[in-house]
Amino acid sequence: MSRRVPKYRHYKPKDLGMVVIDGRAHYLGKYDSPESWERYHRLIADFHSGRQGKPSSSAPPASNTGLTVNELILAYARFADG
Repeated sequence: MSRRVPKYRHYKPKDLGMVVIDGRAHYLGKYDSPESWERYHRLIADFHSGRQGKPSSSAPPASNTGLTVNELILAYARFADG
């Protein structure tokens, strides 16, 4: 059985490369960077070999300086208490 190769895509809101494998989005790093292409090819190789991607591979890159959901909840709780 031949499986379709998931496409490298552009997640425009954060300018990230991404690929969706088995319904799960994997964020690869800055769009069209050599690092994002390397991660894409590694995930595709895992996909074709039948291995599952690492759970951390779908998390946005650590360079994202925005608030996490947990940080936002804690900030709101402190605001509400004060």
